[in-house]
Amino acid sequence: MTNLQIDPDSLDGAGQALEAVAESFFAAVDRFAGSIEGVTAACGGDEIGGLIEQAHTEVFEWARECFQDAAQGIADAGFDVRDFATQHLNADNEIAQIFTQLSSELGGS
Repeated sequence: MTNLQIDPDSLDGAGQALEAVAESFFAAVDRFAGSIEGVTAACGGDEIGGLIEQAHTEVFEWARECFQDAAQGIADAGFDVRDFATQHLNADNEIAQIFTQLSSELGGS
């Protein structure tokens, strides 16, 4: 195995950055939804316009759900990366404590 260096602070920062991207993505989806929802009025009130509006609404709702799922996936990844950083830092601290205790018990300084 090669030398593996894990920097918990960098991991946490990367996780925070992913969470920030997800928040920006959620906000962009909301802005997009706001601008699209007003477009359906342009379809008109006749039968053909009603069919166009219905198709538009169905496609838009599907697309919005996909975008929101993608944003949630990014947010979840950010949380997971931050959790990994915390777990790694906790493991490092436990190992350091064990070595300090062993050193003390063996008469080290």
